[in-house]
Amino acid sequence: MNYILHETRDYDAFKTYSGNRNINPRKVRALLKSFRERHYPVPIIVDQQMRVLDGQHRLEASRVGEFPVTFLKLAADVVPTQVIRQLNADQHAYNLPDHLKLFADDGREHYVRFRGLYERYDKMLEEAGIPRRHGPYRIIFSSMLGLLCGRDGVEGKALLRHAPKPWDQGNTSVTLKLTALFREGDMEMNPAKGIATLDYLARLLEVLPRQRVNGAWTRKEYAHLKTREYLCSLHYLLHYRNEHVENENESFDPEVFLEQAKYYPRKLLRQDIQPKKWTDALGRVEEIYNHGRGKRPYTYLVSV
Repeated sequence: MNYILHETRDYDAFKTYSGNRNINPRKVRALLKSFRERHYPVPIIVDQQMRVLDGQHRLEASRVGEFPVTFLKLAADVVPTQVIRQLNADQHAYNLPDHLKLFADDGREHYVRFRGLYERYDKMLEEAGIPRRHGPYRIIFSSMLGLLCGRDGVEGKALLRHAPKPWDQGNTSVTLKLTALFREGDMEMNPAKGIATLDYLARLLEVLPRQRVNGAWTRKEYAHLKTREYLCSLHYLLHYRNEHVENENESFDPEVFLEQAKYYPRKLLRQDIQPKKWTDALGRVEEIYNHGRGKRPYTYLVSV
């Protein structure tokens, strides 16, 4: 198929496609500097409605620097989300939040619901006094992806054998890997267990004390409890471990752990040596679970 390149200075002729990434001012400045040194007419890609599918930063830099815009208009039968995903595969790769925006803005049901739940629990952590560190959300994206979209058949086996990445197991050659499914637009929600784990995290934070910092009451010292290591260990204990324990003394009682956290909150404070694996966090949970319980049988949570 032959395409014709067009050139214009009518910047307002172009429209934004909602599923694309947000404009990064730093990238625009870098492009503008490059354009002023030597302007190469690298075309932007638009659909029949003049919505920019690729090259939004080049368009913005051209607008600011008043450079002409070279563009290529695709055929009417193209699927915008597919074009965006393919064009970015060989460039600065879309990360997982970029894919969420792309498919949620495209109206895909599971992605829309995923974003709603992500925002709901981010607000929950904010109200609990947990600060945001990096990125738009307080929980690492891959952790939320595993919690809300995990596949029981894969996840359960991986957790029970203490696999290092239980939420992202699978054969990538047939796109069974969870992150691969997400990028392809084929992710489906499976949120029941994940929602239960996140609700339990909320209950855990509620029993922990707040600290006054700069006029605000926060639980900043407990922010590590929302990391993937602790979320994974809690998920394992809440949903998988007890089904494979023969001795009742070895089972995990979530109410006992909440009680321990309430009476021994300092045991949950961040330590100098942080867990490198989720099973390290599981060891910390076991230590707290058994702390000060007197003559009650010692419960081994790390072993199956």
